[in-house]
Amino acid sequence: MKLSRLSALIIGMSFVAVAGIALYAQGQGQGGGAGQAQGQTPPPGRGRGGPPQNLQVLPKDGTTQQVQGMMRTFTGGLGVECSHCHVGGQADRAKDDNPKKEIARKMIKMTTAINAEFLKDVGEAPAAGASKVTCFTCHRGSLKPLTAPGGGF
Repeated sequence: MKLSRLSALIIGMSFVAVAGIALYAQGQGQGGGAGQAQGQTPPPGRGRGGPPQNLQVLPKDGTTQQVQGMMRTFTGGLGVECSHCHVGGQADRAKDDNPKKEIARKMIKMTTAINAEFLKDVGEAPAAGASKVTCFTCHRGSLKPLTAPGGGF
C-alpha cells in the first residue's frame, strides 16, 4: 500500500514539475518578460527592450536574436551563465558594471583577429557563418582555458 502512495506522489510531483516548466517556457517564448505585454510580438529584429545596446565589439546592426545566439556560444564555450559578464536582469544587459565584460570584449577581438588574419589562408574555409577558432577552441566549456601540459610551445 505504501508503494502505491509513493508512486502516486512521485507521479503527481512529476506532473506538477512538467506543467511548471511548460508554463515557464510558454511565457519565455511569448515574451512574457517585463516591459512587454504577454502575447504582444516585438517589432522585427527587436527583442523585449528594443535593439541591442552598447555593442562595442559585436556587429551594431545585429538583431536581438542574433546577439543572443552569439551570447549562447560564449556561455557554452566557457561553461558560464549570463551573470558571469552581465549585471542585473535583461534590462541591465548594456551596463558595463562587471569588469569581466571588458575581458570578454578583448577575447572576442582576439578570436576575430585569429580567424581573419592568422588563419585566413590555413586549411579549408569554415562553413558560412562559422569560425575556425571560437571560445570553445581553448576553453572547452571551462572558465579557464584548458592548456597542454607544460614543457613546450
